[in-house]
Amino acid sequence: MNKHTFPLLLFSLITLLSACDKDDKIDEPEVVIPQSHIKSITWNNGLAGNFVYNADSSLKQIDYTYQNVGGFTGFGWSGNQLTELFDGRSSYMNVFEYDTNGKPVKMRNVPKADPSDTQFQFEFLYSSDKKLQTLKFSIVNGQGTELRNTSTYHYNAAGDLEKVITQSRNGVVTHTIDSYSPPVSFLPAHYIDPALLENYTIYNIAVLWQLQQLHKLPAKVTRIVKTGSNPDYVDKIEDQTFTVNNYRMEKVQSTTSYPQMPDYTSHYDMTYTYY
Repeated sequence: MNKHTFPLLLFSLITLLSACDKDDKIDEPEVVIPQSHIKSITWNNGLAGNFVYNADSSLKQIDYTYQNVGGFTGFGWSGNQLTELFDGRSSYMNVFEYDTNGKPVKMRNVPKADPSDTQFQFEFLYSSDKKLQTLKFSIVNGQGTELRNTSTYHYNAAGDLEKVITQSRNGVVTHTIDSYSPPVSFLPAHYIDPALLENYTIYNIAVLWQLQQLHKLPAKVTRIVKTGSNPDYVDKIEDQTFTVNNYRMEKVQSTTSYPQMPDYTSHYDMTYTYY
């Protein structure tokens, strides 16, 4: 199965810190991030995404075309908070919940026709320093809530997310973030896939909300799988090269490889245009 996340970003400029005498108080740098509205993203395989905006400049939808096939991803907002995300062809949609401080605490993947029917739920739990600590993935239906797996988030001494360990009845899957992009400005909504792909442990609204504050995205992600008593192995490597100009994305070159199945290696180039 082809599982790729195609980045859809909004970016901007950052001001420079002025020099000062060593005896003067050093002011914090002032960051100015005016929104750059993406017009389109094109892939080298013929896929194209065109962006449509609401009157308040929030993203309404992204219209996709590939050869003679079309589709769209829709977005719903409450102020600056993403409340809905859905694929126009899917019978499911994602709805988001936040705490009083604006941190995302839950995402529910629910049927569009009857949101009270069987749904998939992500619950985001934070540590005392306000970093994502645990993600619980559950199925919710009339019989109750069944926990399917739990992911724990690990950070290095600099505070960067470096590893996510997911435990389920089937084994343990570890994602390591081996490198990050140059400084970029983006909206988390553009990196969340409407479907529940295997990348959700990193490309979810809580992780992306954190990375948005740091102005960076994962550049290289390695997935390591262990089942039962078998030795673990590297299952997949995603490697992205970012071309960024003043925090604004211009191009992404993405390669996905499977060391156990080298014939499945794929490569995509994505080019951005702006209004």
